[in-house]
Amino acid sequence: MKRFFVIIFIALTGAGMLCATEPNTNKTIKIHSVGEVEVIPDMATFNIDLNCLDVNLANSKKCLVEKSASLIKKLQSSGIASKDIMTTSVNMHKSYTWQNNKRVFEGYKSSTSIFVTVRDINKLEAIYSDLLENKNAEVGGLNYTHSKIDSIKNEAYLNALSKANDIVDKLLTRLPEKNKEIIRILNGEYSSPAIPQYRGYNELGLAKAEMSSMDEGSVVSINKGTLKIQADLYIEYSIK
Repeated sequence: MKRFFVIIFIALTGAGMLCATEPNTNKTIKIHSVGEVEVIPDMATFNIDLNCLDVNLANSKKCLVEKSASLIKKLQSSGIASKDIMTTSVNMHKSYTWQNNKRVFEGYKSSTSIFVTVRDINKLEAIYSDLLENKNAEVGGLNYTHSKIDSIKNEAYLNALSKANDIVDKLLTRLPEKNKEIIRILNGEYSSPAIPQYRGYNELGLAKAEMSSMDEGSVVSINKGTLKIQADLYIEYSIK
């Protein structure tokens, strides 16, 4: 499902206008057009955090290695390819707590963060539910995207250009000038807020997910909503 939207902002310059630089010779129309394409996402990403705490440094490291290996094996058995499981950070530090107004050493805390990409959206609910039941893993940052995000963005640009041309043609029916020529096009950054709207663009226009409430032992029900990909064009026309 794809839906198209456009927002048009218009500025006229030329003879008799405030911005005219060459009166009676050059007349221009400047338009800011925002095209938008709405699609159903077909991919998802999320983060997994693993932590270990032990008074012995070697044991803390060993614990983290074992948890990571077990988790990766579990993800691979669920159909996630190795290339879609990326360790983004590994940390280790001394951890303290307060007891009787004193700072007390409680052990060495080791942690790692793993970024997972799910390319088959139909597997997401089962994978995510399974991870939530894993006491060793903290799961979050569930986001949606699309495998053809670049081509979708291009559609939004073309839509913005088409709508801009249409609005200029309509303006020319009310002006003495009847011909137009594009003399400059600038593209702006695009954003992709979600439905439900939680956040904006993060690199590929990812829409956050919304999870519904669930009974213990059930599969998480996720409402993935839609992605809105926007494309900004700034177009200047010469009219004659």
